[in-house]
Amino acid sequence: MAEISFSLSALFEKTFGYKTRAFEPQFRRVTGDGDNASGRTEQGKSGSPYYANDALGMEYFMPVTISYPDTRSTSTAPQATNIGEGNGTFSTLKKWDLPYPIISIESKKTLVETLLTERRGTIKELICTNDYEITIKGFIIANTHEYPEQGVATLREIYEQNTAISIQSPLTDIFLLRPDRSGSDQVVIKELKLIPTKGIKNITTYELKLLSDEPFNLVSF
Repeated sequence: MAEISFSLSALFEKTFGYKTRAFEPQFRRVTGDGDNASGRTEQGKSGSPYYANDALGMEYFMPVTISYPDTRSTSTAPQATNIGEGNGTFSTLKKWDLPYPIISIESKKTLVETLLTERRGTIKELICTNDYEITIKGFIIANTHEYPEQGVATLREIYEQNTAISIQSPLTDIFLLRPDRSGSDQVVIKELKLIPTKGIKNITTYELKLLSDEPFNLVSF
């Protein structure tokens, strides 16, 4: 059988235009006790694992798991059809580890700045802190020499969910699983982008943009 050799870090730089060392981590071994000989931390404080194995059995850092409703379930419970609306529940949830994910998180604050006459600077009034925008970039790689059709189809299925979905990762847990957010790990997918990988047919590049979805209690008077 023919073998294909490539560098994920070089492919990432070629596709997205900047370098990352995420695919080439350097970990210094630490002497520890017990079964964990390396002494490394295996999971975040909220329980999400720091390490996972890909489809080829290779270990990677900072996995991202998406949990979403199985719309083909036989559940008779109502299904939410609009983002942020409804209380749809499903008998089963599907889970998928996003392949080779690289995560970044961004948030901005909405401020009103008032100029002062003959004085330097402005008065800043905080209106709100915007949602967290989570960007995930990665590769869907087939373990054959063919196009990764099944992985792309799963990504499309997740994107077409018209309701909030759950995301589990040590990094996103830090920002989402907080008491002031009711411990919600819910996000909505804002954008999906598939980027062709020139010259390699069994790899496709994806980019997801997600927004944190914080629950609100509306009180009418």
